[in-house]
Amino acid sequence: MHHYQIILAAVDFSAHSEQALARAVQLAQIYHARLQVLHVVDIPTYPVLEDVAVTGMPGVWDTELSGVMMEEANKKLAALGASLAIPQDHLKITQGLAGDEIVSYAQAIHADLIVMGKYGLSGWKRLLGSTTDNVIHHAKCDVLAIKLD
Repeated sequence: MHHYQIILAAVDFSAHSEQALARAVQLAQIYHARLQVLHVVDIPTYPVLEDVAVTGMPGVWDTELSGVMMEEANKKLAALGASLAIPQDHLKITQGLAGDEIVSYAQAIHADLIVMGKYGLSGWKRLLGSTTDNVIHHAKCDVLAIKLD
């Protein structure tokens, strides 16, 4: 049986991710593993045709909105961490595409297990491919997708 040492729980504050975080806490206790928790803020972009032509990137970020979203995410993650007695230095927030950021952070901390909800806040993305599917296909470690009870 594999012995997990570093577990990454990815949360988006949905019911699925909160249940996944609870499972990650249990697994960290069972394996005496270090638990890291990551939330990725997906900043909305506004399409600008010139951006695609010049940079290849479709859109611009609203920096004011970005600041508000990051501040709100920090509050939510701190409260969630406090409710589960997770140390502040084990909580991280980043910006970008959730699937890419989760995989990248897992590699950076040498996680050997990623725990996340099967579905997140963007339920409509099930039709187009979800963040969880992206992580499952690109992560170099095990991924556990938790279903709601």
